[in-house]
Amino acid sequence: MKKIFLILVLFFFVSVNAQTLKGGVSEDYIPKGFFGSWGVISKLNSSNNPTVFNYESRDVWMLSGYGNTLVLENLESGARSEIVIKDKTVDGKTLKFQREKTVEESGKKVVYKETVSFVLLGNNFTGTDDFTVERYNTDNVLVKKDSARYAIAGVRISGTNP
Repeated sequence: MKKIFLILVLFFFVSVNAQTLKGGVSEDYIPKGFFGSWGVISKLNSSNNPTVFNYESRDVWMLSGYGNTLVLENLESGARSEIVIKDKTVDGKTLKFQREKTVEESGKKVVYKETVSFVLLGNNFTGTDDFTVERYNTDNVLVKKDSARYAIAGVRISGTNP
């Protein structure tokens, strides 16, 4: 009986050190094949006011990201943007996102909206960029809306296609 009591007391006073296991689930919102640097050409397809938008642009983009955040950097201009991706990719080849930016110009609100869709094809991607500029008066009433659709094509410069 003393032995059983002694064993129970030892169990209470013996400290046990153990590491806890941590785990989690990772979801891929951004297909890994998009990561790397890209030569990108954008060409104006259509617009209700072509004088507002660039007809063509050629840029070098660096695409990276984490979780559901896409980081897009323009290596030539130094511009950097972090975009939250709301919809998870289903096919592992498509990247879709929307972004909106509101600024004030001369005391009036201007809203820039963009909807982008890219499809990865090995070391290339193609897609569209729908861009809208909404201008409001001082009473916050929409007075002008300019829109454009761009055809986008990208060629991988560096990085690997997993």
